[in-house]
Amino acid sequence: MPNISQNEQRPTELKDKKILFVVTQTKWGGAQKYVLELAQYFKQHNEVHIAYGQTKELNPKFIELCQKLEIKTIPLPSLARNIDLGKDFLAALELQKVLSKENYQLIHLNSSKAGAIGALAGLLYGLNPMNTRLRIVYTAHGFVFNEPGSKFQKFLYKTSETISTTLQSVIIAVSDYDRQSAIDFKVVPAGKIFTVHNGVDPKDYIFLSPEQARQELGLSSDKKYFGTIASFYNVKGYNYLVEAIGQLRDNNSPLISDHRWIFIGEGPELERISKQINDNKLNDLITIVAPKNDDWKYLPAFDFLILPSVKEGLPYVLLEAGLAQVPSIASHVGGIPEIIIDGQTGLLTTAANPLSLIDAMNKFAENKKLADTLAKNNYQNILTNFSLTKTLHRTEEIYLKLF
Repeated sequence: MPNISQNEQRPTELKDKKILFVVTQTKWGGAQKYVLELAQYFKQHNEVHIAYGQTKELNPKFIELCQKLEIKTIPLPSLARNIDLGKDFLAALELQKVLSKENYQLIHLNSSKAGAIGALAGLLYGLNPMNTRLRIVYTAHGFVFNEPGSKFQKFLYKTSETISTTLQSVIIAVSDYDRQSAIDFKVVPAGKIFTVHNGVDPKDYIFLSPEQARQELGLSSDKKYFGTIASFYNVKGYNYLVEAIGQLRDNNSPLISDHRWIFIGEGPELERISKQINDNKLNDLITIVAPKNDDWKYLPAFDFLILPSVKEGLPYVLLEAGLAQVPSIASHVGGIPEIIIDGQTGLLTTAANPLSLIDAMNKFAENKKLADTLAKNNYQNILTNFSLTKTLHRTEEIYLKLF
């Protein structure tokens, strides 16, 4: 495939194509936001549909946005986040049936599971020489083999990704870290994978005032808050942050007197994290709030954002915190260091390390000038380097190379 960055003359926009986006679930997160933004953009001059799995756990927000944008949605009942070989094969057959019926020219897969199922469906679809030629694009929103796990698990994940990527036309990584890790692990050749950072449009974000945000979240006006917005999955590292807060309390840290923590999210680890908080008697320090529509609106309620993940792609919440000018603390994992430059646009911590989290929280709490300066720097960083327009145009450039 030719170098995407070369400057030969080409059409400036993709037109008159039929495109299917596939996402494993509608539960709101980075992949869902990404898919809707791309779908809305490409719908201007193309026919665009979205297929989704986890059909028994529909997120009304996702479906409502699709309806508002007048984008056709297609349920894939057997597509699920968890591994189940029988259901996974059924999901591939369901998707193959959709491909055969609709005659798409391009399918864009999102997340590891949808990537694998979509690759298999594309293979089955391609067995019929009478079918329309199908271009398969896969965006890895953080490769699963970069998650903590046993050597055997990592081997299985790498093998799965390697097989899938051989069946895909091009792979998009949301960070340089993910792109390089895929190359280093020989999952995909360098000429087939390209980095396209997630982006945001400031015009899409109207934040609440700090006072209104705190009032709606039920937070005290006389405390300072470290806030986290993330789903409750193992990779989000909530347990390490809870452990850090417990150590601050046990060591009689001055932070405890005037600081509190708020976690906004839901997910499979919520019960375990709630139990950890209860067992350590930290309920008076930590508040958990169920996600609301457009959780980013509440960022001004935070004095500081803290993201203790052990694996990430390129998290939107850091881009959104930058726009809200909220000082950010985040783990040195995945694409995070491509947003947060330690000591310049935020503070980086060592993943899975409560002491590192404590150190960063103390730095910001003790030095408001530093926190404010880094927040302003990150605001300019987001405006300059992470625009939604760049994301859309770069993706379109990649699409065009496939035709």
